[in-house]
Amino acid sequence: MGPPLDQPVGEWLEHVGLPQYESKFLLNGFDDLRFMGSNVMEDQDLRDIGITDPGHRKKILHAARSLPKVKALGCDGSTSLASWLDGLGLHEYLPNFLSSGYRTLECVKNLWELEIVNVIKIGALGHRKRIIASLAERPYEEAPSKSRRLDRHKDSRLNLRPPSHSATYATVSAWHHQPEKLILDSCGYEATYLGSMIIRDLRGIESTQDACAKIRASITEKKGPVVILSITYRGVKFIDAATKTIVAEHEIRNISCAAQDPDDLCTFAYITKDLKSGHHFCHVFSTVETYEIILTLGQAFEVAYQMAIQTRARQYVPPTSLPSEVIETKTSRPVSQSWSSMRRSAVSTTLLPLGKLVERVRVGVCLEC
Repeated sequence: MGPPLDQPVGEWLEHVGLPQYESKFLLNGFDDLRFMGSNVMEDQDLRDIGITDPGHRKKILHAARSLPKVKALGCDGSTSLASWLDGLGLHEYLPNFLSSGYRTLECVKNLWELEIVNVIKIGALGHRKRIIASLAERPYEEAPSKSRRLDRHKDSRLNLRPPSHSATYATVSAWHHQPEKLILDSCGYEATYLGSMIIRDLRGIESTQDACAKIRASITEKKGPVVILSITYRGVKFIDAATKTIVAEHEIRNISCAAQDPDDLCTFAYITKDLKSGHHFCHVFSTVETYEIILTLGQAFEVAYQMAIQTRARQYVPPTSLPSEVIETKTSRPVSQSWSSMRRSAVSTTLLPLGKLVERVRVGVCLEC
């Protein structure tokens, strides 16, 4: 039997044997036992709020296993934005949502964490994690059929900015694909998967290029599983080239920092964030199409951004409520490590989640979530 949920956090910590951390919890929004379960509070969160002792973090997380998980949107009985926030104990943020143009549950289903921080202005980590847990755990919704999506977009063509406008240093004058290709279909590229590694210290493109170098140094041959990288405005799928089965999927909102390896332009990588663990992972590939892939990733983010603008416009949200975040982009060429857990200047691009845009291009591609 778990602790009484109306118990103050300080009392709970005292029972755990670590009352000294009460102020850290309360100041960072971990202030209600109803919303501190295993799908909300994670090891990285405890590190972020200043709990440096790994033994203490482990003890707290063990105790938190007896706390309830946050219920998913769609399973929590919410019928309105207000009732959803009430159910999360965050009713005080209702004015923030409304003033930013988020007025219905439909509007919040695909919120990015950067939007929660920068647009809705929710600073407390624990409060953000409640919202993210509620959205991340929501029931899977079948994507609309191709014909329905075509009907939706046929009268609303996207006005994509050219690469030279969305990325100041880009040398490319035009995108390589029609927007509909990334909305209704996908762009596929064959690559060798060299492996992945956890990123403990996220430093944008630098972290991506460091990971490329480490994985290249750890392998003796550029051999690995051949995959098809299927790119759409929603994200990237790894498809096993031999069996045609989906090995992994990364949503656009969880991708950041795609870059070529400056020392081997046939190697490129991008970073993803795992929502369950909170960790960042860098996935490294080898292919002769590095430049094309990075440019396509940049276009996928531009398409997603323009679609967000159209959606907000249909909901009568003033354009000024849209954030104008920066995305760095660079250019280079590709190479791959283990399957688990033509010469151009190096390319890298920073792509931010939906509602963010690509503003600068340098050598490489960094996609920031």
